[in-house]
Amino acid sequence: MASYVLAGEVGMSEVLQVREWGVDAFHKKVLQLESEGFVSRLESYRIVPDVNPDTGIVTHLHTMEMYKPE
Repeated sequence: MASYVLAGEVGMSEVLQVREWGVDAFHKKVLQLESEGFVSRLESYRIVPDVNPDTGIVTHLHTMEMYKPE
């Protein structure tokens, strides 16, 4: 289950926060957004153990901000 949150703006740039429970799906979505012109903010990359709301299973939530340069 991918999640995108509009995290704000940098100048006139669009900023998204990519959130995904599975590492493969997370990296697939990041690559897709990079192909659309978004740039990863590597310093914002986080892996946090959390409870998946869909399954109730403890898993790792991957998050990272991405922005589209002006």
